[in-house]
Amino acid sequence: MNSLIRHIAQRDTSSRNMMVRIATAAVAVSIAVVVISLAVIFGFKEQISSLVAGVAADVTISSPYSHRQPESHPITDNEELRKLITSTENIASIEPYALRNAIVRGESGAEGVMLKGVESAADLSLIESRLESGAMPQMDGARRKEVLLSEDLARKIGAKSGSRIEIVLIENDSPRREVFKVCGIYRSVLGNVASSLAITDIRNVQKINRWEQSQITGYACRLDAPELSIATADNINTRLIYDYQGEENIAAVSAEELHADIFGWLETHDVNATVILVIMLVVAIFNVVTALLILVLERTRMVGTLKSMGMANKAIRRIFTHHAARITLRGVVIGNAIAFVLLVVQQQFHIVKLDESGYFLSEVPVALGAGWMVAVNILFATIIVAVTHIATSIVGRIKVAEALKYE
Repeated sequence: MNSLIRHIAQRDTSSRNMMVRIATAAVAVSIAVVVISLAVIFGFKEQISSLVAGVAADVTISSPYSHRQPESHPITDNEELRKLITSTENIASIEPYALRNAIVRGESGAEGVMLKGVESAADLSLIESRLESGAMPQMDGARRKEVLLSEDLARKIGAKSGSRIEIVLIENDSPRREVFKVCGIYRSVLGNVASSLAITDIRNVQKINRWEQSQITGYACRLDAPELSIATADNINTRLIYDYQGEENIAAVSAEELHADIFGWLETHDVNATVILVIMLVVAIFNVVTALLILVLERTRMVGTLKSMGMANKAIRRIFTHHAARITLRGVVIGNAIAFVLLVVQQQFHIVKLDESGYFLSEVPVALGAGWMVAVNILFATIIVAVTHIATSIVGRIKVAEALKYE
């Protein structure tokens, strides 16, 4: 009986039926659209998360009030606090930093700026990779009054590498001025989020704030698993409450919480991915089921003959389910091949560009992952075959006497 089922299934090849070809194409297009969409969405999430971490770190530890007036709420850099943080699970490294709100004035204008001071060991690889002119600030040896500006900020105030700018500090309603040299200009990161960031030696900010050498705004923490930033921040906060004997006004905040608008925007992509997956799945199921039903109607006489020979409805349904599985498998293979080629081309040659001011990236990102790709394909194929198997229940309604009269 099984050999008979395979023989009949092999005879009804998709090449003989236009609807079968259409169904195969529908499955191929659907799975290609789903794979490409998910690869782009995951690429966006990876790239944007990396940019945020490169500018603001995965987890920030500081006074809860420092985000508004960092110059008024320093914390003390001490060995006990460093050990507590670095011994926390998932912490890869920590970097002290100091912040100061200020106004920067150039030849053609003035703009608000967040002056960020870091140590020489700080990871500025992202900023350095986007350096447009000049050089990174020199933080080793003697203190230098150098500052690195974003190109957006430099353009607004009319500054360039090598020019002198004035940093205006407002204290007790009276201005205080400091002159800095622009050592370099970098291509802006994350649009307005980081365009107002000016980077300098941490000692410059400490001096401007009139802080002691041990006073800082906080620590920027890099994580081994950035996707666990919220859980890691919660873990640090718990340890600060129960294990730290120093200052009380210290808290850890994840990048996802600190930049909720950006990560909220990324979460909308998950909704888009779900919608795309459902729509493409419906399109594929509709076409495969339609092709299958037409195939059953065309084979009505054959179904009647098999029933008259004693074959059960379950066995006959298996014939058509096998045929639907072949259509689905062929479509999945073709769709994945198309998607993989297009994604690799985009990944290597960056053909599709983006407006960086609106999307934070200059080209469409791609994230290829064997795990999620295999899972999506299995889910897609399983659902289609399962639904088409249900559709084959029409076989049970075919009467032998009527079927044998069918031409």
